[in-house]
Amino acid sequence: MGIFDFLKGFGSKAEQDKAREDVSAALIALDIDVAIGAHQNWKNRLISYLEGQSTEDLRPEVICHDDRCDLGKWIHSDGQRQLGKYSMFAELRATHKMFHQQASSVVALHQAGKKEAAQWLLDGEYSKTSAKVVGRLMDLKALSGGG
Repeated sequence: MGIFDFLKGFGSKAEQDKAREDVSAALIALDIDVAIGAHQNWKNRLISYLEGQSTEDLRPEVICHDDRCDLGKWIHSDGQRQLGKYSMFAELRATHKMFHQQASSVVALHQAGKKEAAQWLLDGEYSKTSAKVVGRLMDLKALSGGG
């Protein structure tokens, strides 16, 4: 789903304009470029961790929470209040939650000595999910006129 899929659900130009206004208002509370960068950077952090080059204390029981990063806090507050009625937002919320669950699983698998499985998840489903989160954020940015 992209911005055009999001907008074609609205019949009138007035409904499309309202959706754009809602997105623009919601994004006041989120630096979308920082959120995109932070989520893109997670893969590098996980690669470094899997390669034994990280000094970060990555804990699966912390990473799995989707409401603790800046994007997650926004999703569960201002984003939900202003965009919760839109399917694109619901998809972002669900995909972001899955992103955190998969990142947590990558770390948990590695810690359990299942290094190949951790790498397989990182290179496969995690990467797809991460790309979806970034894609939805870029869609929101474009919809707000910032892209």
